[in-house]
Amino acid sequence: MLQYSFENTLNVHRLLEWAKLLGISLNRILTINEKIIYTLIHHAFFHPLAKFPGPVLAKFTNLYSAYHAWKGDIHIDILRCHEKYGVWVRYAPNRVLINTADSLQAVYGHGAPVTKGHSYKVLSARAPNTLTMQDKLQHSRRRRVLSQAFSESSLRKFQPVIQARIDRFLQIVRGGADLQAGQWSEPSNMAHRFTHLAFDTMTTLTFDIDYRTIEEDEYRFVMDAIEKSNVRLAALWQMPNLTFWGLDRKLLPESDKAAKRFVVFLRSLMKIRLGEEKADNNDIFSFLQQCKDPDTKQHLTLKELSTETATFVVAGVDTSSTTMAAMAHYLSCTDKAYRQAVEEVRAAFDSVEEVQLGKKLNSCVFLRACMDEALRLSPPGGGPPWRVIDNDKGMIIDGQFVPSGCEVGSGIYAMQRSPTNWEHPHRFMPERWTNEVDGRRPYFPFNIGPRSCVGKPLAIAQIMLTFARLLFEFDFERAEEKTKANIEMLDSQTIPYVLRDHVTGQKDGPMLRFRPRF
Repeated sequence: MLQYSFENTLNVHRLLEWAKLLGISLNRILTINEKIIYTLIHHAFFHPLAKFPGPVLAKFTNLYSAYHAWKGDIHIDILRCHEKYGVWVRYAPNRVLINTADSLQAVYGHGAPVTKGHSYKVLSARAPNTLTMQDKLQHSRRRRVLSQAFSESSLRKFQPVIQARIDRFLQIVRGGADLQAGQWSEPSNMAHRFTHLAFDTMTTLTFDIDYRTIEEDEYRFVMDAIEKSNVRLAALWQMPNLTFWGLDRKLLPESDKAAKRFVVFLRSLMKIRLGEEKADNNDIFSFLQQCKDPDTKQHLTLKELSTETATFVVAGVDTSSTTMAAMAHYLSCTDKAYRQAVEEVRAAFDSVEEVQLGKKLNSCVFLRACMDEALRLSPPGGGPPWRVIDNDKGMIIDGQFVPSGCEVGSGIYAMQRSPTNWEHPHRFMPERWTNEVDGRRPYFPFNIGPRSCVGKPLAIAQIMLTFARLLFEFDFERAEEKTKANIEMLDSQTIPYVLRDHVTGQKDGPMLRFRPRF
């Protein structure tokens, strides 16, 4: 006992000596400890969100959500939390998740008394853009300018560029000109193929620069850099104060290096684009240079143009490529849906030249349902878009009061796989979208309300054109051997297309092979 007391006293003296050397007084140490204990007790019992259940660690720190964001399974963890704790989950000290149909409009709809969460600032390193902008008026003005680039008439102008890249993509899928009708190609990793297609399409549409990643390796490092850099951004989105003392860069050095590689690429891209200004440029960059705000009559500045168009490329590539890869996965796993999509497309068109934006493509309602269902099951970004309650009175959401200053959100993946919201939520059932009731269920892969994705029409056009061409010109199947029992099992049980959620969706597969029809 005396020995224990002596060692304890010695340790205290050593602690005080170290504190003295560091210029920290005993009172200061005690004050810091008191503040920590006070904060822990407050967060656990007296915080306005203390009434909501959730993971224990999440009551005290954002590290819980940042960890799952770093792992890439935050969307899956949120679904698990709702299954364990219910529709309300405290997911961070000042953040609460809601998984009810009514909450969707309340939080994200027009007129909601919220602004984008503080974490969006970490996504706007150079300047705010429509994705990260918190000021509502500023966002509304910017959006009015940008939406002009995605009108129906603009999409028709973009169609030749989209179709030309699809031509090259299908040639690669075919394995070159040697593959004859009726012969099967070598297997292709469609996550890679669709990413190359989307990247070449978006860089050409946005900057009139084609990097030809469909065929060549030289610039494929850019997509790898985006994926790796987004690991760090995902963690920061959940815990912005990781930037203190450069902790994010020290903890995730590879992600930081990747971000720097991507910035170098963007600068070179902008230098090329600005150095090749031509009178006949017909890209989004040129279009937006000419657009004016309908109210202020002002043009976007060069800095604003640069950040917006760079965001178009990153977000556009991810949304289109991830949706197409998920769609290919689910169709190749679900024989009944695949056959119905094939029959619909081949009945709608008599030739490849007819596969164009317009009435015939719009008539492919089951193909569109397949796209919607793939987006429901595997949304490119499955986490919660956080919103801060910014009025003085707080909000009552689905019967619960949440005070001003707290952040609220809904996990996109969790909301779209909730058994309360959807019948057979984990099954790939495109036919549910032909049911008017199901078409109105909670669904927001492109978000909803004033902050919905401005580039949604372009993404849908590219996906629909690509799959209409693919199903019209080719048969496809999974590279692994299929048996009758295997096909029946796949039709009754949907194998999920698993994504790693790092702001954008990181993906692999499916491995498919193709057989040209002619």
